[in-house]
Amino acid sequence: MWFLYCLFAALVSCAIIACQSRWQEPAHQALPLFDLLTLGTFNIEWLGDGVNDRNPRTEAELQKLAELIRQSGVDLLGIQEIENEQALQRLLRYLPEFRGIVGSLGAQQNVGLLYRRGLEVRIVGEYTPLIVQPGRTRPGFVAYCRAGNADFYFMVVHLKSTSRYDSTPELRELSRRLRLHQVQRLAHWVDSLRATGSDRDIVVVGDFNDTPRRKQYPTLTPLASHPELLFLTGELRSCRYERAYVVDHVVVSRSFAQRYRPGSARVINFYAQYPFPEAERLSDHCPVVAQFDAAAPDND
Repeated sequence: MWFLYCLFAALVSCAIIACQSRWQEPAHQALPLFDLLTLGTFNIEWLGDGVNDRNPRTEAELQKLAELIRQSGVDLLGIQEIENEQALQRLLRYLPEFRGIVGSLGAQQNVGLLYRRGLEVRIVGEYTPLIVQPGRTRPGFVAYCRAGNADFYFMVVHLKSTSRYDSTPELRELSRRLRLHQVQRLAHWVDSLRATGSDRDIVVVGDFNDTPRRKQYPTLTPLASHPELLFLTGELRSCRYERAYVVDHVVVSRSFAQRYRPGSARVINFYAQYPFPEAERLSDHCPVVAQFDAAAPDND
């Protein structure tokens, strides 16, 4: 399996930014047994480094964010909108049981991941083909992970949004076109991975800025209709807008879906826990998580 990992890394080296040595997780002599693995995603909305932040956080608010992550039970969490490593370290001070990694090619809104100490995580790097238009789109972030008997590729994404800043029909159409282009490249990444060997376990998490249930102007179709992928979160409702579906998703290959615990995909709705203005100070997104059986025998 590790030979195939190395082969894949070599094949995509032209598209992946080589990771720095500070991103490497030391090999573990004896990994803890993970019978149940919780994976998820959380857009933390402009998590800054404390200097001229667009969305300043107090230390108390950082502690609340850390406690939300802890209470979710997540073991591996894709994160979005992280300004830089210093910003991530501000949060990690309150999460000593986790390690964290963040990219650097997304301007002030980088993607990365948090993972519980004891997981084996090998960083591949930032996946630059998702930068379909420099300055308007971000790379993905790829790692190869092992927990219990489960090993899988893990991609974190933050796809192009269609927001209030897209103030004309032309700008809205451009945003949808860029997001669709990113989704097509994600589908190609999945196909390329599977072409390198036999059965492949793949997980893609992040802020997709769309729902696979959209009827008008759908942009997630290349993934939603992909024969080897499943959206586990497509039926979940937003914590902030009761009538809307989530745009933060956990997507898995059908092989990895065999490990999924039915009904475990959920939104960590802190908007139900705090008054609305207080919840908004934390983030305009809620964590989304799903659970998997890591004790079942490896299928690849």
